[in-house]
Amino acid sequence: MSNITRLPCIRGVALIAVNPLHEVLVGKELQPKPHLGKYPGTWSPPMETLHRGESQIDALKRLIQEELDGLPGIEIESIPHGEYWIASARATLYVGHTRSSRLPALGKGMSDVGGHRWIRPEDALGLWLRRGAWEMLSDYIWGRTGVVCHYCRPVSATPPDTVESL
Repeated sequence: MSNITRLPCIRGVALIAVNPLHEVLVGKELQPKPHLGKYPGTWSPPMETLHRGESQIDALKRLIQEELDGLPGIEIESIPHGEYWIASARATLYVGHTRSSRLPALGKGMSDVGGHRWIRPEDALGLWLRRGAWEMLSDYIWGRTGVVCHYCRPVSATPPDTVESL
């Protein structure tokens, strides 16, 4: 009999939001959550943890309303692009298209993410990305779907020289 204790897997969703210029939305992490592979100053596509009993679609709607200030006119593709194991979490990636390039304002009571930017996907790969973000963005750029990524590279201890002047 094994004495290994398995921690429950945290489930979440991630969203590659694409504007009419084919740029993707990224936000800067403000709060540390090392168990989820995020550190202050790292960048990421929008991600949200599912609440108990919540569907992925409901979590995406909540993400858009609460953290993306109701990003106008976003249409989310119905088929997820992939599953990514990020530290102690598992995120399902969706892609959504918006007719607006407006940047979301920081939502009420939200202090986890800020400094949203639209950026070319290829340029986003040069940012200091939270765990899982590089794999998600890379798969989006190369048109990979149906991905099951069991290992996402860890975050480097220090930010690389990047396009932080955004």
